[in-house]
Amino acid sequence: MVVLFLASTSPRRAGLLAAAGIPFALCAPGPEYACGGDDHTHGEVGEPRALALARARRKAEGAAPPDPRIPVLGVDTVVDLGGSELGKPRDRADAERLQRALAGRTHEVHTAHVLVLHRDGRSAEELATATVRCRVPEEAELQRYLDSGQWRGKAGAYGIQDEAQTFLAVAAGSYDTVVGLHVAAVQRLLRRLEAT
Repeated sequence: MVVLFLASTSPRRAGLLAAAGIPFALCAPGPEYACGGDDHTHGEVGEPRALALARARRKAEGAAPPDPRIPVLGVDTVVDLGGSELGKPRDRADAERLQRALAGRTHEVHTAHVLVLHRDGRSAEELATATVRCRVPEEAELQRYLDSGQWRGKAGAYGIQDEAQTFLAVAAGSYDTVVGLHVAAVQRLLRRLEAT
């Protein structure tokens, strides 16, 4: 029995839910994300935590679940370097620019989760934050990662789980928050929505 609809096109988020044994089905996120748009191309500026929550809300509230009695989960991940969002890179040169901005610094990753029950409009939300440390990579190491293309479509131009990346590590918080979905937060939201 499905306990939630995931309003996401991210295979990483689907994989985390599946690995946790949470029964789910996919549904398209809000219409602004449906036609090749993504969560970092709307020209938004603002405080990174607030941006993550607003986007996760739009994904969940804008979805059209096949069954309105089953809650919809919207999720958004933002890389926060000193209070500014580092979005998804446009191309390899942009990915290199973002990677060089992160090198030798610590940054935060915020993943917002919003669970909405379309039948009656009830919702619950939670923001998870982790701290990531990026050492200064050797030039060959950085170029090897850029050549891999594994940074494509990822906030901050990296995936903590990428095999080709060897210079980023979670310093505090949960690893899955950095991947893009904090399983414990989803479990808490399901319990919270059931209790209301």
